[in-house]
Amino acid sequence: MAKFRQMNPTSSTESRSVTRTTGWFPMTDLGTNVLIRRMNIRYLSGDDLTLDIYVDGDSDSAVRSITFRANSGVTGATLSDSIDASVTTLPTSSTDKLRDGDWIKVGSEIMKVITYGSTSHTVQRGMRGTTAASHSSSAVISYANYPNDSIRISKRAKYAQVKVTASSSTNNVEINKMEIEYA
Repeated sequence: MAKFRQMNPTSSTESRSVTRTTGWFPMTDLGTNVLIRRMNIRYLSGDDLTLDIYVDGDSDSAVRSITFRANSGVTGATLSDSIDASVTTLPTSSTDKLRDGDWIKVGSEIMKVITYGSTSHTVQRGMRGTTAASHSSSAVISYANYPNDSIRISKRAKYAQVKVTASSSTNNVEINKMEIEYA
C-alpha cells in the first residue's frame, strides 16, 4: 500500500522565485528504509522548475533532478505570420522557449508542439477539445502545459529533502501541492 508525505506550502497559493529548500522530513522511523516511489507536484509557473531530491542527510548529491516545464503565462513568442486552420507548421518570432511535447495556446486554441525549431514548430492543432482556427500575425503564444506532474524516484531512504529552483525572472511560481509517495 502506498503512503504519501505531503509538503504543505506556507499558504494555499505560496509564491516563490529563485530557490527554496524544504527541511528534512522522515519517511518512517529511522530504523527502516522505505522505497520512495515518486514525487507528485501541482504548480503554476511561467518558468521551468527544477526539483532536486536529496535523501538520508546528503544535501550535496541529489538522487534525482528533474525539470518541469513552464505551464502558465506567455512564452515570449508570437506568430510571425497569419495562419489558417489547416496549417501545421507554426511560424513564430525567434524563440528558444518551446520544446517537443509542450502544450501551447494561441487565442482559444490549444496545440501540441511535435517538433520545435528556432522560428517554426510542427504542431497538432485543435487539441484538448478546442477547434483549429485562423490566427493573425503577432498573436501571442502562451503555455498550456498541465499543472500536475509526477516523477519516478525509486530510491530507498529514511528521510528526504526537496529543493525547488526557478529562474530569477519576474514570473511567480505557485506551488499548490508537493508530495512524495512511498511504500
